[in-house]
Amino acid sequence: MSETKSPRHALRIAAAAAVGALALGVPSLLGDLAPTSDPSSVPDAAALDRAAGERVVLPTVPVVLTQPPSTTTTTTTPPPPPPTSGETAIRSAFSTLGTPYRYGGSTPGGFDCSGLVMWSFAQAGVQVPRTASEQRRASTSISEADLRIGDLVFYYGTGHVGMYIGNGHIIHSPRTGKSVEVVPVHRGGMTPSSFGRIDRIK
Repeated sequence: MSETKSPRHALRIAAAAAVGALALGVPSLLGDLAPTSDPSSVPDAAALDRAAGERVVLPTVPVVLTQPPSTTTTTTTPPPPPPTSGETAIRSAFSTLGTPYRYGGSTPGGFDCSGLVMWSFAQAGVQVPRTASEQRRASTSISEADLRIGDLVFYYGTGHVGMYIGNGHIIHSPRTGKSVEVVPVHRGGMTPSSFGRIDRIK
């Protein structure tokens, strides 16, 4: 005579199997674990082991947080080139505007034309000869079209000299009774005789 398991015993087995299935992550077995009086319908330990072996394990994907590409572009403005000695000399000459003409003068107390040139370039660390004729011989000949700030403009041969400031003008110390001033390169009877660049003079 075979031993028949009671319904209460079968219920305990089903409950234990349900808890085991939940722990193994196999919710699909719950529908098969309803109480029953038929012992053959209750899954045994081997069935639970097979269910555990069929559990789906999702691979672990590492989360990598990346910084979004920057939309801000940084532009670097190169520094301006240092001024030429001629540009520095012109700035010094401008500081003397209104200084009275003095024959043979080469200081801010009074300038003649070539004295203004010599003093202005000395402030830029460049030594030039004292007189207009010497300055013409020491400078490099250029054309009027090649004039740039700080170049020399000679008049009456080498009887007078001014310093080119750009835009068709010079700064000079004209004559007795006048003061250092800015005038056009071509002014009335003043026609340039030649042009010179003295950047190379040290």
